Amino acid sequence: MTATRLFTMLRWLTLLAALFAGGCSYSPVIQHGPLAGANGVNVVLFANKSYRAGVEAVLAQEMINEFNFRTGGKVLPGDRADYELSGVVLSYNSVPVSYTAADVIREYNAILSVQATLHDQKSHRVVWKGDVTEQQVYPVNANIALQQDAEEAAIEKISRRISERIWQKLGERF
Repeated sequence: MTATRLFTMLRWLTLLAALFAGGCSYSPVIQHGPLAGANGVNVVLFANKSYRAGVEAVLAQEMINEFNFRTGGKVLPGDRADYELSGVVLSYNSVPVSYTAADVIREYNAILSVQATLHDQKSHRVVWKGDVTEQQVYPVNANIALQQDAEEAAIEKISRRISERIWQKLGERF
């Protein structure tokens, strides 16, 4: 009798586990905000008003990656998207922040400021507009190639964080 009861109990537990597991599936993160019911967003290359060439391309790639991840792949070309995300790289600076005992620069702080705007392409109205600034410290290296690689990595991290913050700010309003 105990073996039968144990077998019945295991069957019920298996059935319950199957029911709970069946409810788990992938769904896009987007649940509220302007992009929740939208057909997609077109991420336009930001204009670059800074003195650092190429920052806008890194930022655009990170924006596309973030919005693809958050919307479940709804980054679309301009003719198929309901919204357009555009903006301007306002400034990029790299300033020394720490020194060695011999008064030699040890680390730089990269600072990137952007202004982003989300437009509804049908009504041509501005849905959201805001400024975002992020920074990242990176080490100095005597080898100029490694120094440039460190700065590029810092710009990539900053761009990723700016993309995340813009996504968060889009959802805050709604």
